[in-house]
Amino acid sequence: MRARFLILLIFSLFMWATSQLPSRQKPAELIESVATFVCPAKNGENSGMIHLGRKGIANASVNAKNSELKKSRTRSIKLGSKARVVTGEAATPLLVSSKSETWLAATQCAASAGEFWFVGGSADVSSQGYFQFTNENLGKAIIDVELWSEDGSESTRTLTIPPRATKNFSLTTFMPGKKLTVFHVSSRSGLVSANLFDARRKGLTNYGGDYVAPATMPSKKVVMTGNIGPKFSKKSKISSQKIRILVPGESDAIIQVTYLSPTGIFAPIGLDSLRIPAQQVVEVALPKLPSEALFTLRIDSSEPILAGTITRGSFGDRRELLWVGGSQPIFGERLALPEQKGLLSIVTEATKVNFTVTGKNGKKSRISIPVDAMAIWRMPASAREIEFTRTSQGIFLALALQNSAGVTTTSLSPAQVRELSALPVVDSRLYIPSAR
Repeated sequence: MRARFLILLIFSLFMWATSQLPSRQKPAELIESVATFVCPAKNGENSGMIHLGRKGIANASVNAKNSELKKSRTRSIKLGSKARVVTGEAATPLLVSSKSETWLAATQCAASAGEFWFVGGSADVSSQGYFQFTNENLGKAIIDVELWSEDGSESTRTLTIPPRATKNFSLTTFMPGKKLTVFHVSSRSGLVSANLFDARRKGLTNYGGDYVAPATMPSKKVVMTGNIGPKFSKKSKISSQKIRILVPGESDAIIQVTYLSPTGIFAPIGLDSLRIPAQQVVEVALPKLPSEALFTLRIDSSEPILAGTITRGSFGDRRELLWVGGSQPIFGERLALPEQKGLLSIVTEATKVNFTVTGKNGKKSRISIPVDAMAIWRMPASAREIEFTRTSQGIFLALALQNSAGVTTTSLSPAQVRELSALPVVDSRLYIPSAR
């Protein structure tokens, strides 16, 4: 009995002494991670290319096989029937799509998220538009789609997106007969990629189509860059240009609209003190437009709002509709460019912007452009990537393109946000469970 007691005492003293030794636990290791980009799939007879900026960019289609990402052999990938994921280490990819003799459209690929706002589209008899949701993950995603129209708040729809799948939903299934629509997509479980496409047709007459870029969160200041002006091309004829606005809160908003262009800033008559009713989608026609190729709209509001502009007109022998939404400023990003000429709208409070352009042979050119509220850079067809010098003053960007298929303009949003996370640290010291 005494021997057992001595053994237990010696063991207890040994364990106590061990616990008093200084810990040599290693500091936590940080790893950097970034989500993948998700590019939409084709829907119907449209065709297009996903521009990556350079060769060797890892990507894969979204399918049930959960395929591994493989490096691309070319700078561009043909738009396919499956959505596509692209490594987040790349420049932000750009999709340029078209339908023969009908429309031209462009949109950036973006990361999956849990919330989106869209200001645009229509669900009346002329609508050919649709929502496309992609779930790149291995578990199903459940999302709510809140709806607003010219008649106010509509009933919410709940949708389930299967794992590793893409689903399309006609806009007419959400709010049949409504002309002015705004959507708020929020996730109950899982993350999704969301794309809204607006196309119109009456009888045999096509009125164009365009992607509606995700809007910024409701804000008291909205900047919409890349609006088409009367001097965009020799055969431009704008028939109407309107701002679509929603005040999602409970109080009406008083707004003031300002035009920004390369030749100056001015407030249009009649848009300096407009009352916008809450919870109701309205459209406000723009008066005389700036005599420019492109211009920017800035809205200052007494309440948080969502806004986008829709332009209808003819460009050559093509009828088009174009959507421009609220832009997000970038602070130094790398963006992929299409292999064609275009006009890049640049809006910033800085007096100049600096950026580097990578050409088709990998040659880099450093460019500096003075800015007086807004500037326009004529992008050459040889440009493949553009990278802006990091700055504390945000830069609002939009890209306008024109070819035989039509005209399109799209805002260029910030690239992926990199996140730092700590690896778990293993404590190698002996663990003695407490007695019970």
